[in-house]
Amino acid sequence: MSTTKTSKKYLSVVTYCIALVCLLLGLFLPLYNGDGLLFMAIPQAFCTTFGITGDIPGEALSRTFEVTFAGAGTYDFAPLLVTLYAVIAAIGIIMLIPVFACKTTKKGANVCAYIVEVAAAVVLFVYALLQVLAYIDGTYGENAWDYGVVHIALGGTLLMLIIQSLGYKKGSGVVKLVVTVLGAVGVLCLLNIPKLFKLSTTTLFDGNLFIGYFTGAFGIEAVNSLVGTGITNLFGDSLAQMVACIAVGCGGLLAIGNLAFDIIALGADTKKGTLVFDVIRYLIQTILLILGVVMLFVIDNDVTPGLLMYILLAVALIQLIIASVRCGVYKPAKKAESSYTGVAPVAYVDDTVAANAPVPQQQPAYAQPQQPAYVQPVYLQPVYAAPAAPAAAAQPAPQAHQGEVVYTAKEVYHGPSDSFIARLSESEKIEFSKLFLEKINGPYANVPDYVVGGDNKDFFTSIFIYLGKFRSLISDGLMNKIYNELNLLS
Repeated sequence: MSTTKTSKKYLSVVTYCIALVCLLLGLFLPLYNGDGLLFMAIPQAFCTTFGITGDIPGEALSRTFEVTFAGAGTYDFAPLLVTLYAVIAAIGIIMLIPVFACKTTKKGANVCAYIVEVAAAVVLFVYALLQVLAYIDGTYGENAWDYGVVHIALGGTLLMLIIQSLGYKKGSGVVKLVVTVLGAVGVLCLLNIPKLFKLSTTTLFDGNLFIGYFTGAFGIEAVNSLVGTGITNLFGDSLAQMVACIAVGCGGLLAIGNLAFDIIALGADTKKGTLVFDVIRYLIQTILLILGVVMLFVIDNDVTPGLLMYILLAVALIQLIIASVRCGVYKPAKKAESSYTGVAPVAYVDDTVAANAPVPQQQPAYAQPQQPAYVQPVYLQPVYAAPAAPAAAAQPAPQAHQGEVVYTAKEVYHGPSDSFIARLSESEKIEFSKLFLEKINGPYANVPDYVVGGDNKDFFTSIFIYLGKFRSLISDGLMNKIYNELNLLS
């Protein structure tokens, strides 16, 4: 069994268990005020989410993450996020069974861990973002910070996702981590950094650079204007001002969405379609931010882009370049190729045979280069030649031996090989090659082709489904090894 697959299985199990512990700690550690547990508020959050009224057990949810939508009123995301958080944690406990049970030859453990960790990370990312906005606005007063949820649950889950990505994806995992960090920097540029870190705007860059997007406004305010309070709230109703606000607001909203997609991509397999999607979303964000910068310069007042506007634009541009390069150089993983070189085999000629013995004829080259090449079989037993007749009646015949022993070469397989074929004996390799690679008896109905070095579980399974057909064709030794291979793949 491969030690690499075994080590990766252990990596998935260990990181998943740590992430699950972090998720549970976020539910059972006290909230910012030290009085309540998020776990005790789950019934209240669940009933509020689904509109259930009545006598609800547990504690009242002390969090409110209200977002105002234009024309649709205000919606509190706190009950929904807490409910999703609790459901994901419960599913995570159940998923311990397949994570531990999956064999090391499969990716099941990694897939199960990835699904739970990504779902938790995305939900907790939204929770943390709304928590930060509430903290900046002073909704809960001083020190109103859920360390257990944001730092332990979200931080621990993200860290385990990153470790899995680096362990499984290697170089691709490093690139994904860089892109995710850039996305986090971009989202940070949307926020009111002086309030978040309790700084004064006059202390940054000696007061010469205002870090806001607009005069007295930050990027998150442009997003809020776009979503909830109306696009004319910042600049009035002129066309240039509305275009600038819409462009910056959409660019900021897309920056938040792109970070969520970057988190999802940490453990996902890299495919051509996902790379194209990455290029499209980064390109749209870059175009929107460039449009916002240009329109801010054409507005007839003193409004100019701030430092964070340029940082966010630079982040989007770097992400676009990285995604474009990855998409341009991407090559799909190749299937294991046959070691057959396509050179026709040379017929074996036994030079120990008597001169008058017939010489074997040249065997024709194979029509398909994928077909295995092996030396034509020769008998392993010694062959006894008949005694020669006397040359003439007048001359006495020489004393004849009882039979001349002619030794021939051992049959050797020179076809393609993989882990299964390598475990066969020489005769079994040639038998297997004739039956399933050359198909000397023709194709077998309902039996998939055997792919050298590929995933052949369905092939081995079909042999035993149609055992009656192959029982008389396959030797006992080869049948036993096919059975053992099927057990390894199961």
